[in-house]
Amino acid sequence: MIFSLVRWRTRPAGSPIKRLLGSIAAASIWLILADCSIGVLAVPAKVFTPHLDRIRQNLPPKFVLRLPSKILLSDPADDEFIEGLKVRITTADSPPRITVGLFSCDDDSQFCRIGTFSAESIRSPTAQQDYQQHVAAAAPIQLTTTIRGYLLAGTQRQPPSAFSSVMWQQDGMFYTISFANPERQNMLYMAVSMANDEPIAATNAALKTAP
Repeated sequence: MIFSLVRWRTRPAGSPIKRLLGSIAAASIWLILADCSIGVLAVPAKVFTPHLDRIRQNLPPKFVLRLPSKILLSDPADDEFIEGLKVRITTADSPPRITVGLFSCDDDSQFCRIGTFSAESIRSPTAQQDYQQHVAAAAPIQLTTTIRGYLLAGTQRQPPSAFSSVMWQQDGMFYTISFANPERQNMLYMAVSMANDEPIAATNAALKTAP
């Protein structure tokens, strides 16, 4: 299991949540072994490269954003498919929020949505409520030696959703990664990457070191 984590490979989609949660211990061991390899030199996945300037320009004041160094999707998705995904950036002012979405087509409907990465103000009542739902849903997932994330499966939502999500606190804000239910395990690995990699466009050193 640890070997497969280091190679960023996963089993086919459709594993039960219990199997995912059972991998938490292995993921924690992997974090210790691979801490240096996921360090601050990692850069966001190639699909984001043409959009990094636009992401920085759209960041709310004093915000940073974390993105994974690799997009992981189950077969038959390959690197060509992933690098061809459409990237959409949306923002909100009250409360401040930025979301980077990946879509398989120009339509922004659920049928084209592959996944999203969001950062939201820790003062947002809506985000606080959503975080508490994640905390209550499952055991914590150790993303770094000090940061824990929480998985909320789409089947645990009311009403049920086709998308699951992992949410955690870091840099003084809430981060959320959301992907279709069959991608739960890949989503966990991407969350680990996000939490360990360098944030994008931090406005000051204090934000980078915030818990």
